[in-house]
Amino acid sequence: MAPSSDETDFLSSQVLVRRACLQDEEALGLLFERYREPLRRALRKSLGSRYRECLLDSEDAVQDGILAALADLKQFEYRGEGSFLAWLLRVAERKVLMRLRHRGRLKRDGGRVGHLQSILGEGRDPIGKMADPWEEAAGRELEERIRACLEKLGEREREVIVLRRYFGWSAAKIREEMELVSPGAARALLSRAQAKLAVLLEEEDESA
Repeated sequence: MAPSSDETDFLSSQVLVRRACLQDEEALGLLFERYREPLRRALRKSLGSRYRECLLDSEDAVQDGILAALADLKQFEYRGEGSFLAWLLRVAERKVLMRLRHRGRLKRDGGRVGHLQSILGEGRDPIGKMADPWEEAAGRELEERIRACLEKLGEREREVIVLRRYFGWSAAKIREEMELVSPGAARALLSRAQAKLAVLLEEEDESA
């Protein structure tokens, strides 16, 4: 007998991942619905303006990213929802960037801006005042460097930065998820991870 809608709402991500590894279509669908919107928001933060340029096709890009991750679940070792989110984001980022490189830079015309507004759910021009192109380029480059440097961090350091920076988790939620002794310990871990990330970025600058 299939679980009721109330029951599926309370199924843990671990249970769903385990079922999805066995090609359970219902579990795959529930994971997709549960993480589509958080992942979409995280992608907009992690990829910045470069991702916003492809918002015309964002639902397809996010869907492709999640499905690519779910199709490869047997390669993932579940250690908690935080580790799952961090893994989903890494796979989805690669998928979106592949799409961006394939499609090239989108032209901004009235029709596309109108569709951007409908996707964002905003009643005003989401672009607003024209940004300084040098500033946009610098911001985009920084995000790309951050993503590259994150790969050089330890797993827990990378996870705590991803959960805080891209998913907006509180110190209390991170503490609970990563089984730390207190929210203060979560903040300390984040501080150490950010310091290491800063050193890696600085080393990149020196070697450039």
